[in-house]
Amino acid sequence: MESTHRMLEELAARLAGGIAQPITPRIVEHVWLSVVEGTLDTGARLPTARQLAVALNVSPRTVGRAYRQLEERGVIATRPGEGTFVALELPSEEERRRHREFAALCQETVTRADELGFDVDDLIEALSDLREGEPAIPEGE
Repeated sequence: MESTHRMLEELAARLAGGIAQPITPRIVEHVWLSVVEGTLDTGARLPTARQLAVALNVSPRTVGRAYRQLEERGVIATRPGEGTFVALELPSEEERRRHREFAALCQETVTRADELGFDVDDLIEALSDLREGEPAIPEGE
């Protein structure tokens, strides 16, 4: 519950900053970042839309829109009669390691293709051909 209170205080301070950006996306972004950065843990209970609206001095409809967007993205889940909870499961350390290695492989491949005089579009086209079972480079070239 402490993490939810901290997130709420940070969000209220952020909204009080007077940024011209609409409120709904700012709420969505703040909750998303709180989850991804680990400030809000999976399973943490969030305030109701009405409670959050009162705390932030905004319309409950605004918070409702933000919660719907977060729910569509799989970040939160509402369980009728129980409340709204953080639902996003962050990837395991092994999964994050695999993604880092894959990103490095992609970067190395793009760099090597560039050294050979090909751009990313050429690389994508060759990969697409491979996916379709065609040779990446037609024979005779």
